[in-house]
Amino acid sequence: MLKPSPLARAEELSNRFDNPAPPWENGATATHRSGGALRPKTTTSLRDVARLAGVSVPTASQALNGRARISAKTRKRVAEAARRLRYTPHAAARRLILGRSDAVAIVPGSNMTGIFSDLFYRAVLTGVGGAFEEAGYRMLITPPLRGASQPPPFVQMARAREVDGVLIAGEVDARWVDDTVETGTPVVLLDNHLPGTAVPAVVNDNAGGAYRATQHLIELGHTRIGFVGATVGYPFGRETRDGYRRALADAGLSPDPALERLVPIDAERAREAADALLSLAEAPSAIFAVTDLLALGIIAAAQERGLAIPQDLSVVGMDDIELAALTTPPLTTVRVAKEEMGRRAAQVLLDLVRGREVSPRVVVLPNDLVVRGTTEGRR
Repeated sequence: MLKPSPLARAEELSNRFDNPAPPWENGATATHRSGGALRPKTTTSLRDVARLAGVSVPTASQALNGRARISAKTRKRVAEAARRLRYTPHAAARRLILGRSDAVAIVPGSNMTGIFSDLFYRAVLTGVGGAFEEAGYRMLITPPLRGASQPPPFVQMARAREVDGVLIAGEVDARWVDDTVETGTPVVLLDNHLPGTAVPAVVNDNAGGAYRATQHLIELGHTRIGFVGATVGYPFGRETRDGYRRALADAGLSPDPALERLVPIDAERAREAADALLSLAEAPSAIFAVTDLLALGIIAAAQERGLAIPQDLSVVGMDDIELAALTTPPLTTVRVAKEEMGRRAAQVLLDLVRGREVSPRVVVLPNDLVVRGTTEGRR
């Protein structure tokens, strides 16, 4: 006879907490006493799931946990039984017995208003979610980070052992990362890295993408190329500017500070920046924007002035969000491997949670130039 696993014991402990009760076989209704009166049973146990699936409790536990060599047929049968019985193991019970939560915190950085409203990070989250779902982990998405003197929710969750790991997307105050690492909870950064620290990260090749975009405009004959960068407090802002300047230098062109504008990642602010650039006595014939959202603001500014894209002004963005192919004309951009970035970051965090070494510390993903309709040769 198989000895119940710790997970099975944890899930049996969850019987003390209410789950919706299933209809019982043969038309019988399970009851228990409360104050001397009989009333319907209000909990569904792992034993109920095992009975309906025709397997032992340990087998049901292992099938639901996804960590044992259970056949696909058995796993499917147990999952279907759990679904029919509306069974959900209690997270607190699992954490108490097993010392883990099978949950990770997903933290939107301070550079965004929400992870679902941002087209770039929404695509990244698709990759993140797929990897964690496949591994059987729940994602607890926290509110976006804001400047505060008190530790944000993800630090408190780590201290309380409510999560096994933390994945932070975008800009974050390094002190909160340090506080989390001190709890022993693994942390991985996504689309950001902290130079000089050992915190693992998965990022886009920002400098390389900016270089490639600027080089494309140079190859089309443009020599006065505007730059609309991002005023952010993490390496993305510096790296994209460095890539732009390096491409100019390699082509023998001197950077002109008058052609550079740094703005928050906001289409309206980009429109204002483009308006200022296009008002110069020697206006640029092309502009590189470090995100597609900024590029859309630039195109709006040019069209308000009656300029034709790309005949009068060439524009290149970076990200390749869903809207990039739908603009008029379609946007030339640098395609960032968004879903792959999310999937790789999730996998790094899973490796750390499982006690594995990760290398390299910072994974830099390559990108590709996608030439569409917003660039052409200088006339």
